[in-house]
Amino acid sequence: MRKLNLQDERVTLQRRRINSEAFVILLFALFVSIPVQAFLFDAPFEQYAFECICLFVISIYVVSRNIMLGQDIFGEEKHPKLISILTSIGAGIGAAVINGVFSYSVYQEDIGSFIASLATTFIIVVIDAFIGMSFIGSLNKKKQTKIQKQLEENEQHD
Repeated sequence: MRKLNLQDERVTLQRRRINSEAFVILLFALFVSIPVQAFLFDAPFEQYAFECICLFVISIYVVSRNIMLGQDIFGEEKHPKLISILTSIGAGIGAAVINGVFSYSVYQEDIGSFIASLATTFIIVVIDAFIGMSFIGSLNKKKQTKIQKQLEENEQHD
């Protein structure tokens, strides 16, 4: 009979925690690498396109995987709409700042058009981000409800 290599649950949990932390660090590094290359090093997009693609694909994977498993992607917060609003505003501010950095030289002479461009960018990104997060939240809630119904049916049959 072969000896099974059983691991203590604490060791397994600790390894998973370390891998999770490494993932977050790598994701943060990708997130920081893109603006550093774009703004500080004035690199062409082709140089950091792979980082953008990786960040985008990883983000979609994490969100979709959590939705498929029925995990609450907004956490156990009591006000998920507030989180959506704050995140949308943060995305709008970030997009407006990036747009401002890239388009300042175009609007140097016309500060009114520059401010209008930033305001338009902010409003569009806030609305789009909120709609996207609301859609993701509704998909997440629907999956959680489906899993809860399945669990209740299984309890009734047992």
